[in-house]
Amino acid sequence: MTRRHLTAILAGLVLSGCSATYPKGNVEQTIARMCEQEYHVQVSVKTAGKTIGAFIPVKDLLQSDLTLSEQALDRIEHVMLTVSRVTLSSEFQYDFFVVVAQDFAANVQIAFVRYIKDIRRLLTDDISRSDYFQRMLIEVRPIEAAGGPPRPVMQLTDYSLPEFLARQIAERMRQQLQINVVLGQLFGIMNVEGRFVPASRPGGRAPTSGTFVLTLWFHPDAPPFETLATAELRTEFTRLFLRVAQTLTRRYEFYAYDGLELVDAQGRQVAFFDRKQFTQDTVNTLMELIRSLKNKSK
Repeated sequence: MTRRHLTAILAGLVLSGCSATYPKGNVEQTIARMCEQEYHVQVSVKTAGKTIGAFIPVKDLLQSDLTLSEQALDRIEHVMLTVSRVTLSSEFQYDFFVVVAQDFAANVQIAFVRYIKDIRRLLTDDISRSDYFQRMLIEVRPIEAAGGPPRPVMQLTDYSLPEFLARQIAERMRQQLQINVVLGQLFGIMNVEGRFVPASRPGGRAPTSGTFVLTLWFHPDAPPFETLATAELRTEFTRLFLRVAQTLTRRYEFYAYDGLELVDAQGRQVAFFDRKQFTQDTVNTLMELIRSLKNKSK
């Protein structure tokens, strides 16, 4: 998603004024009808709890360099604008919307997840456009080949804010490790996945907190984490995950957590930071960590 398309979406929201009101039971049909009538894009719309999702079949979703094609960007832009307009004006207060572009020939789908309160905050100048741009979660998922003709894959997650933040933490760490490949290669990390695990309460009562759990997928040939580099480097490296979690939870003013846990693919704990450690300063970026290590080696 480019900033040009983001600007078009914002302009459309402002110009529309979001003045119409759409009844709860008519939201899915309204989104599908508006997409077809205004943009000639056919979508399948589904609701799960307080999350609404629009699914778009797109040919040639990705270009040879694995970026989104112009055709895909146009379709996604139009659908995101429509879903934003309708959900902001709906009688039912949705928390999240998801726009999923699906390429059945390539067996891949890309989901764009937006926290609707972020849109309202942007329109009231409570957050910047650059911050708003970073707050959208983009997830690439494989489509399971089931044989037969292609048909919409309508698997929709009912997102909660803590689950959204857990996935955001993982996504931002993946981005940092792609930019700064030295540490990713040093520790053999291939991927990071995030989830939020609610704390269990006696008597089946609803949990009021939980733990951010990040699964680190190491290369199969990588040595055990506890044997890599030095203990000091391992500690500073794991605290980078804490820093990202600190930043996001503060920006979203979310404090109903007990800590952050890093585990490997087998569920073995790599590191754990309790809630008190979220208030402590940590290394800001991978580049700061690299610079600090260079200084220590002199």
